[in-house]
Amino acid sequence: MPVAKDASTRQCTMNDAHGSMITENDLKILWVARTLTNIDFQYGEDILSLDRSDIDVEQRRHIEMQLLLKYRERREPYQKLMESLRT
Repeated sequence: MPVAKDASTRQCTMNDAHGSMITENDLKILWVARTLTNIDFQYGEDILSLDRSDIDVEQRRHIEMQLLLKYRERREPYQKLMESLRT
């Protein structure tokens, strides 16, 4: 009898675990979130490098604006994808 009871307990646990499995959509959301985080991190590193450089203030502003435009351009498709995955 203890074996049968143990088997039924394991089956309930497996069913509970199956109900909370990550879906394919969840995995896509995680991938997109990771990609956005990587883009954010790279932008942050670029800005820090720029701040530490000995470049003229006006040149720095110009480069900073170009980095910001590139950053937004890189993020935009992933942000749209994230929004579509969440709906």
